Amino acid sequence: MSVERKAFERGERCKTCVGTGESATEYGVVDCPDCGGFGTLPPRSERTAWRVSDIERAIEGGRSIEPEHVRWALNELRMARGALREIIALAHDTADADAIGLRIRFTANRALGLYDPSPVIVPGESMDP
Repeated sequence: MSVERKAFERGERCKTCVGTGESATEYGVVDCPDCGGFGTLPPRSERTAWRVSDIERAIEGGRSIEPEHVRWALNELRMARGALREIIALAHDTADADAIGLRIRFTANRALGLYDPSPVIVPGESMDP
């Protein structure tokens, strides 16, 4: 059994095809578009990647984007930014000299843009490069 198949088996049952993995069309039975024919949904990260790709293809194809897709994208953005803010807060709880905590804060801030990083001035060192 493939690794891909094992990952899908752990997911929740697809509500579109009710776990059959098939979807009826006017051209006959095809793999369910939501679960890819597995009958269970892939992990959330995979579904997010699929949906983002669908939106990009719609834009490239000149089709309009439905409001529900915009609301979904905005919700994903809000959740990601909330998680990054929480990560920054947790990283602030580490010791100030902790290089990993500092790197986590700067990496998350690069995505969020909460504050402008400024160079640290160490007494006795020159600011010249």
